[in-house]
Amino acid sequence: GVPGSRIAVKRLDDGHGGSRAMWQLAEGDAIEIGAPQNHFPLGLQAPATLLVAGGIGITPMVSMAQALVRRGQPVRLLYAARSEAELAYGESLRALLGDGLVACVSERGERLDLAGEIATLAPGAQAYVCGPAGLLGDLRGLWAAAGRPLPSLRFETFGSGGRLQSASFRVEVPRHKARLEVRPDQALIDVLEDAGIEVMSDCRRGECGLCAMDVLALDGEIDHRDVFLSEHEKQENKRICACVSRVVGRITLDTAWRPETVS
Repeated sequence: GVPGSRIAVKRLDDGHGGSRAMWQLAEGDAIEIGAPQNHFPLGLQAPATLLVAGGIGITPMVSMAQALVRRGQPVRLLYAARSEAELAYGESLRALLGDGLVACVSERGERLDLAGEIATLAPGAQAYVCGPAGLLGDLRGLWAAAGRPLPSLRFETFGSGGRLQSASFRVEVPRHKARLEVRPDQALIDVLEDAGIEVMSDCRRGECGLCAMDVLALDGEIDHRDVFLSEHEKQENKRICACVSRVVGRITLDTAWRPETVS
């Protein structure tokens, strides 16, 4: 390993098993890893940078903050977590940023003042946010309301969390003559693909919108957990991002697939 390297993995017992496997490792165990990939690059030209992290969204923010501090560029990090124990890297970030770190714990009733932080940013500042979809949605709305250009707000989500608790729901795809059930621990897109229904996708985090499907009928409510569809589109309920969003009730969908015709 590289001297001084650190990783943090939050254990999610109801996840896909990756975090549980990491927590089962013992000191001295050897693991094989691939080359790192960066799909959330940091720009270094802005006059100031606001970093916003929710929970495990702190992951990319640590190296971003370090890079900006090394270059002497103004940076401020807002870090929200459920509990004090979940403030990973809290001490090292405080040592790095001093008053430039604003940490809040929801269990103590603390909330980030996103609007106030945006208002004090220098003109031309950029913002990076990583966290649950709700945090991204709030920040994006406030950023736009403040008259800031949306391209200066960059984000990454882990596609978790929603307004409604995850529950089983029914999905019908008439074009494929399919009636399926999506369990609480399954993603809609995985159930469709397991049934042989091909769905275009890329990020699988609710960011790119490639997996958005047309809604033909809805008996219940869609829990839109993506950050691709606009608030207006989410209210219309005419499309759903199959990678992260869920339903309470029953939904009927269409796909882009069309049967081949012989001319």
